[in-house]
Amino acid sequence: MRRIWTAAVAAGLIALVAPTSPAFGAFSLNVSAPSTPVVGKPLVLQATGTIDAYELQFSYWFNLDAIPTSVTTTCPAERWEGVQFAQMNGGSVVVLSQREVPDAAGNFSIPIAVTPSAPGSLLLCAYTDDGAWSTLARASLILNIQPTQSTSSRPSPATIAAYARSGVRSCRALLSDPRACVRRIVSRANARCRRLPSQRGRTTCLRAVSRAGRSS
Repeated sequence: MRRIWTAAVAAGLIALVAPTSPAFGAFSLNVSAPSTPVVGKPLVLQATGTIDAYELQFSYWFNLDAIPTSVTTTCPAERWEGVQFAQMNGGSVVVLSQREVPDAAGNFSIPIAVTPSAPGSLLLCAYTDDGAWSTLARASLILNIQPTQSTSSRPSPATIAAYARSGVRSCRALLSDPRACVRRIVSRANARCRRLPSQRGRTTCLRAVSRAGRSS
């Protein structure tokens, strides 16, 4: 009996000192891109993950933000921080809140359709949350978006207008009073328009940004 008790205590000590996984329990999340993203070409990202088998009776939610890597290359720890980083720094909220639908084992898969509008580097931050305050899993992916062969990496009226529309939509989706956020997005887009080389391009760009700022 003494030997059995000693062995049990030793096993308990081993369990106590064993390193813990940085994962969030039995929740997991991953996001991947099937190919190199190119401006103007549709791309279907894939989010996959698991929900704890003991938690399948509850609903959990998926969120995906795109943040310029000039701002950060590390995703914020909490999903609403990710939303704030994307919204206030020229990024976008790709998916605000989509329910994760698991199979009997807790596995789920979510396709996300996107069309890159400008070349550059974006940090994708994906989160699983409980619909309240708890972030239960997160994943990150850096997308290096390539220009099309027919265009240079210089911004065009179309890409700047797309940036403005995306930013304005995020402001109005997330804020009860989005006016200051919209003004900030429009101001940044107008500054980009004024750097275009041709007068015609600048005029077209400024008009498109103005329409984006007034859109609902």
